[in-house]
Amino acid sequence: MARTKREIDKERMYKKLMPSGRRAAKAPAENAARDAGGARAESAAAAAARTSAARRPSGPRRVAVPAMDNRRTAVVNTMEAAVLGKLDSVLERFSCCRCDRCKKDIVALALNKLPPRYKVLAEGQPQPDLDPQTNAQVVAAMIQAVIKVRANPRH
Repeated sequence: MARTKREIDKERMYKKLMPSGRRAAKAPAENAARDAGGARAESAAAAAARTSAARRPSGPRRVAVPAMDNRRTAVVNTMEAAVLGKLDSVLERFSCCRCDRCKKDIVALALNKLPPRYKVLAEGQPQPDLDPQTNAQVVAAMIQAVIKVRANPRH
């Protein structure tokens, strides 16, 4: 029976994408022919599963990255640093309570409104400055947090 061009193209693409599937299909047939002489015969599915399992590494892959820098580094949320840096000035401007509980509530509410921005900084490296738009977002989030905490203090 003649195959259509579409069937041929589909088979070609499958062979290109799944080269191991073609090899795994050949291996059980060869093993069965060898084992037909009286040795124990395995099913084609079991042999295919065994060969594909032998190719796959067990567990997650680990990639070794050489240490290029001996300095100590840390991952820092620059938004958190910006909020903490502006906390005292915002509290003073809005004459809000300065107890630890209120400060932490304001910081938490402001950070929940802001998107996190993480950077890798070397130990002792200063925080990078924020652009004016991000700075405005930080101030707006802090003002909203102060208003909310002032209306419902938890102490």
